[in-house]
Amino acid sequence: MEEREYSDPDDMYNEAILLLNDGGDADLKRAAELLTKACEEEHLPSKRVMGFLYLDGKGVERDLKKAYDMISEAAGVLDPVAMYALGGMYERGLAVEQNDREALFYYAFAAEMGIPGAEDDADRIYTRLSELRSRRLRSRPILNLEISDQDVEAVCCKKMYDAVLDDHFRVVETYKGTELVGDDENGLETICTECPFCGKSVKRVSKNKIY
Repeated sequence: MEEREYSDPDDMYNEAILLLNDGGDADLKRAAELLTKACEEEHLPSKRVMGFLYLDGKGVERDLKKAYDMISEAAGVLDPVAMYALGGMYERGLAVEQNDREALFYYAFAAEMGIPGAEDDADRIYTRLSELRSRRLRSRPILNLEISDQDVEAVCCKKMYDAVLDDHFRVVETYKGTELVGDDENGLETICTECPFCGKSVKRVSKNKIY
């Protein structure tokens, strides 16, 4: 049977989805061909699905770098399915350095958008990070308030220790760079340059600092 030719990327995408649902090897290959053509037209839904094909090696040879590039491009325009998939790549370290914080960011966004399974994944990563933070802070002297580009690395007093463990203070990326933030009386994030309990200044250190 002669294959139909398409000129509109939406038509290519829709036909590719039908072929992917059929699932045969020939269908997968044809779907990949159609999606590739649609990607050449900068069709973002096609880039997201094509990224999944590269991720799983379906219809094309597996290529994690291409998978990451295509999925992250779709995630860059806040495609929630792509963001959920990107979270999985960061959690497993596929084509990127393993990073639970990045995974949590993408899972949480996808959860807000109602993607099934994303909330459970976000909760699981959040719990893991909280447990790691607790073990790390317990093992370090309560002396200085130190942050890295990843997290609070050490605290200066018992009140700050408890507040960090309760997630009242955290490290975030702002327009000024990495900052320690806490919630004000209105529940809004505010940048902290010193401990509100003992007055010690925030110091920036490498996440690999040895204590």
